[in-house]
Amino acid sequence: MSVVNGTNYYDLGEWTKSNKVYFICTLIIQWGFKIPVRVFGISTNLLALLVFQKCRLRDGISVCFMVLTLSDGICLLTFLLGSLMGLLDMELQVRPYISLYYVSYILTFYGLMFYNISTMITVFLAIQKCCCISLPWNFKSYFSKRRCVAAVYCIYLIGFISYIPFTATAFPFVEAFDLTTNSTRLTFAWSAVYLQDVFPVLKAINYISIPFIAEVFVLISSFILSAKLNESVKFRNSLSGDTMIDSHSKQKDESSKLSLVKMDSNNTVINIEPQKVNTVKSSIQPMSRKDLRATQAVNVVAILFVTANTPDVIMFLVSLLEPEFSALGSYYDLFRVCVELEDFLHVINLSVNLFVYLKFNTRFAETFKSFILRRLKDN
Repeated sequence: MSVVNGTNYYDLGEWTKSNKVYFICTLIIQWGFKIPVRVFGISTNLLALLVFQKCRLRDGISVCFMVLTLSDGICLLTFLLGSLMGLLDMELQVRPYISLYYVSYILTFYGLMFYNISTMITVFLAIQKCCCISLPWNFKSYFSKRRCVAAVYCIYLIGFISYIPFTATAFPFVEAFDLTTNSTRLTFAWSAVYLQDVFPVLKAINYISIPFIAEVFVLISSFILSAKLNESVKFRNSLSGDTMIDSHSKQKDESSKLSLVKMDSNNTVINIEPQKVNTVKSSIQPMSRKDLRATQAVNVVAILFVTANTPDVIMFLVSLLEPEFSALGSYYDLFRVCVELEDFLHVINLSVNLFVYLKFNTRFAETFKSFILRRLKDN
């Protein structure tokens, strides 16, 4: 935005610095990969929500997964609409009275809010499952369905409330003269309050606090979950081995039962049952099959989050060491490519929920199959 003879002007040409980078980031990564994957992710998340609705949620983990799917789907939808609006303005030169480019910025702004909500739900899921399988007392009872519903309500409320100051100061719409159309159009101008006071806080929340805090909690929880899963799998394998050995020695055990007899006062033969093998081991209770699969699902979600979030943390640290690695620095081209690739990882992370649930949730998979078969029969 610039001012000429007291009149506001804006020109979008400054956003494109390198034709090669523009071609790679906009045409290849945006059109070729991100937009198709976003459409695919919106479809899979919507399908997962329909299946969850058919499942009739019975526990807190399922509630958290359903709400995570909802926030991921809304995030993908807002970013998709934002990308389409920006491409209509920049590529197809569609220039109505309201600037589509700045509408795309607003959509992306709120898409980031829903991504933060998804991040907080992922952290809650990881901590919840970590506590349930690691702490020595029955911590699972503390995470009832009702409390999980209350927790996700609070997460959504925190997400919405935290964006109220930014919404109130970031988007004051004004009329401005557009050199590209030679007409006055409605856009918004950055307010001094937003640029000086609000934007630094927004940057600290979205690019420092949430990514770093979430990375630490989810990474620690992921390590603990992986260790506990390995212990449970080894224990189950040992039980399976003992079962196979016992089955091979079944005849010997049966013959030993016949030899263990005694006579009572009436000269009646009484069979004495031998002690069961591995009594101590059988008293050890591993995770149930349902808990094991739920823990595996949470662990996969945590690992996917860490994979997508780690580049954010690395890029921020690099920008601290080298200030020129930024949107306004001399390494703008490299920064732009890194941002697009990092965002593509987020898009993939937000789009694979359905496959995680199909792999680790038996009830979800059965409901999904019946739902699809019924739809195919109807058609």
